[in-house]
Amino acid sequence: MVTFHKLLFTILGLLIATIFLLSQYRTESTPAQTLIKRSVDGKPTFLGNNVTKTILYWTPMFQSPHFYLGTGSKIFEKCAYKNCYATYVKNELPVEKFHAIMFHAVEYQEKLFGKPQKRNPNQFYIFSNKESPVNTPSFIKDFNNFYNWTMTYRLDSDILRPYGFLIKKKTDYELPTVEEIQKRPKKIAWFVSNCKTSSQRELLVNEIQKEIHVDVYGKCSALHCEKDNTEACYDKMERDYKFYLSFENSICEDYVTEKLYNVLQRNIVPIVYGGADYNTLAPPKSVINVMDFMSVKDLVKHIKYLDSHPEKYLKFLEWKKDYIVETSSTRSLCTLCQKLHEPIKQKIYSDITKWWAGKNKNKCMVNKNGFLDKYLLQS
Repeated sequence: MVTFHKLLFTILGLLIATIFLLSQYRTESTPAQTLIKRSVDGKPTFLGNNVTKTILYWTPMFQSPHFYLGTGSKIFEKCAYKNCYATYVKNELPVEKFHAIMFHAVEYQEKLFGKPQKRNPNQFYIFSNKESPVNTPSFIKDFNNFYNWTMTYRLDSDILRPYGFLIKKKTDYELPTVEEIQKRPKKIAWFVSNCKTSSQRELLVNEIQKEIHVDVYGKCSALHCEKDNTEACYDKMERDYKFYLSFENSICEDYVTEKLYNVLQRNIVPIVYGGADYNTLAPPKSVINVMDFMSVKDLVKHIKYLDSHPEKYLKFLEWKKDYIVETSSTRSLCTLCQKLHEPIKQKIYSDITKWWAGKNKNKCMVNKNGFLDKYLLQS
C-alpha cells in the first residue's frame, strides 16, 4: 500500500513538472511580434498568441507626438477591433516589426526626421494630413512610391479622419424658444487668425460688412476672445449671436474644418464658404451656404429675413433631433485598427502629389480662376 502511494506521488510530481516546463517553452521559430498582447497598463507584452497590430508615429503632428490620437491600447477600447497598440517610441520594437508607421505629410522631411532603416514589404506607411493641398508643402513629391495608405479628411482616403463625423441618431434635443433667440443682441460673429488666405474669405467678409455688421474676433481685428479658453469663446458666441461665419481658408474638395463642426454643436446657424459638398458633410438644412446665392446682397437679404423671423431661423436647428456631430478621432482609430487586421492588400501611391492636389492641381480653387471675383461683381 505504501509503495502504491509513493508511485502515485511520483507520477503526479512528474506531471506537474512537465506542465511547468511546457508553460515556459516557446519555439524560436515563432516571431516575437505575433505574440504581443495587451497588458494591464496598456503596454505590449510578449505573452499568448493574441496578435496585436502595432502603430508607430514616426513624426509628431505639430506639437503632438501622438498625432492628437493618443498612445497605448486603451485608445482602441471602443472599437470592434481592439487589439492594436500605438506609440511614438521608436525602439519599442525593431522598426521593420511595426505593422504601420504614420508620417505627418506637411512636416515630414528625411533630413529632419530620418527614414526607417528597414522596411517590411507587409508594413503600411501612412500619409497623414489635415491641411488642405494649398497649405501642403511641395516636398511631399519626394515621397512618391513611399506611402501605402492615406489618412486625411478627404472622402477617398484609405482611413477617413475628418474634423467631424455626422451620425444619424435620435436625440432628446429641445429647440430654444423664439424668445431666447430674440434676446440675442447681435447678429454675426467670426473668429479668425489667418488674415490673408487663398480663399480670400477676408474680401468676402468685407463685402458682407457693407450690408450688415459682422463682429470679427482675433488677429485680424481689435476684438479678442481668449485663445486659451475656446469653450468660453463659443459660449459667448452662442449667447450673443445668431450666425457664425464658418469660412474656410482654402476652397478644396471635402475640406471642412472645426470652423463648422464646433459650431454645429452649438445653438447657432453657420454661414459656410468652402469647396466641400455641404449636402453630404453637414446635417440637412443646418447651414447657409454662400455659394447658393447669386450675390452678397442676396445672401445678406436672406440672413436679415431669418433674423427677423425667429421661427424660420429655428428650422436650421431641427436637425439636432435626428443627428449628432462627433469631433473625436475614435472612429478613425477604429478604421485603422480594423484595416490592419484585414488580409494584406499591396498598395502604393506612385504620385502622392497628384492624388493629393489633383491633376493640374484641380482639387482646390484659387482666386486666379476668378470664381470670387465673379461672385463679388454681382453685388
